[in-house]
Amino acid sequence: MARLTVARTILLLAPLRFVLAQAPDQESQLAKDFERAGVCARCHVVSVMEWRMSGHLKSGTDCVACHGPSQGHVYNERNEVEPDRIPRGAEMAKLCSNCHTAGCTKTREVAACQKCHHFHGLMNPATASVPRDERLNQLVVRWESYRSKMEEGERLVQAKNWAAARQAFAAALELIPGNRNARSKLELCDRRLDPSLPGFEISGNEFDAQTALPKEVRVAGLGIPMVLVPPGQVDIGADYLVDSKPVHTVSVEAYYLGKFELTQSEWKLLMGTNPSLHQGQGFPEAARMPVEDVSWNDCQALIRKLNELVPGGGFRLPTEAEWEYAARAGSPGPFESKGLAGAAWFRENSRRQAGAEPPIPEMDQYAPRPVGTKEPNGWGLYDMMGNVWEWTSSVFAPYAMPTKSPESPTVASLRVLRGGGFVDSAEALDYALRHGERPDRRFRWNGLRLARTVPHRQMASR
Repeated sequence: MARLTVARTILLLAPLRFVLAQAPDQESQLAKDFERAGVCARCHVVSVMEWRMSGHLKSGTDCVACHGPSQGHVYNERNEVEPDRIPRGAEMAKLCSNCHTAGCTKTREVAACQKCHHFHGLMNPATASVPRDERLNQLVVRWESYRSKMEEGERLVQAKNWAAARQAFAAALELIPGNRNARSKLELCDRRLDPSLPGFEISGNEFDAQTALPKEVRVAGLGIPMVLVPPGQVDIGADYLVDSKPVHTVSVEAYYLGKFELTQSEWKLLMGTNPSLHQGQGFPEAARMPVEDVSWNDCQALIRKLNELVPGGGFRLPTEAEWEYAARAGSPGPFESKGLAGAAWFRENSRRQAGAEPPIPEMDQYAPRPVGTKEPNGWGLYDMMGNVWEWTSSVFAPYAMPTKSPESPTVASLRVLRGGGFVDSAEALDYALRHGERPDRRFRWNGLRLARTVPHRQMASR
């Protein structure tokens, strides 16, 4: 408790140190004045400074004279006990009249003393006690103008007058160059005035209110549907899973994520071949089934080709934080309204019909299903749980003490897969469950979902 008091006193004495530095010849007198203020000066440094500039000091009126001994307040370090007297408003004038029995020397009023006088210093609060810094005045005026322009822009946004709102935000940014809030609002208006994004075709007429980005798009020339994941924060991880501790908060910027897991037909369109094991006879819907039996390295090869083909590039795998944020879709609950069976293909519901003898091996009794045949989550993303595990860009390392930076992994670094697959039990379909695998390994239950950083577009020059 004593250490807290010392720390607080050091912070509060900053104005006093400034005064001493500016006028060292006054140090002795200042110390005496603070001693006269008593124990109150230990914390209420600014109030004591105000008191020093008034006639109170000359008349011998100290803190105790107005507020009482206040010993309960002084000795309670948590400020749970107030001083004996804390007059406010009209009560302040009553306290003043104890000494100033004749009232104000100019008006003879005995009420509303604070109209003209500060209650500690007795100076007129409307009169500057020190010369004003003109540079500070100019800065204050600029910030006031900035706030006015931002408020004007917000009103115009509500009226959907995007061009006029843009002018207001541009004026605000000119007043305070580099201001992040003004710049983001300016970009919002630009997007509403021209919502096009390089390499995307906009689907529908829905736009995110926070970013003004289109909610659904398709990859130009390929037709791969993607959904906007809005920016925000989420608690990821789980304390009941060894590799998912501790639960922690992450911030996620807006990005686009595949509405579905990448399908076999989409992979073949880009790469010319189909590596999936679940195709051919017995799988008439293979084209709409997720591509699988692909390694992390295979996914990188596809992404490189995709970025060469599509203007703006920026395609990638999601980070595991982005993946879990998107899977949860702003909901703390484990699954959607229809429960796990309504949202995911997993061991309980992905068994194939055995058909003729001889019986097929155990592993072949289960298979993924066409994408988008279960209920989507709250952000319109399908099969975030089950069907196939989804590769992410993240290195598999402990949350609490990562051993390698995701930005500089080694070739052999394990990569994280998320979401569970068609052969897994319900326990494996957990938003927080992390699985690490070598980047060169292929399994029939591992696939991917494309992510894309929001394509950069030059701000309009209207």
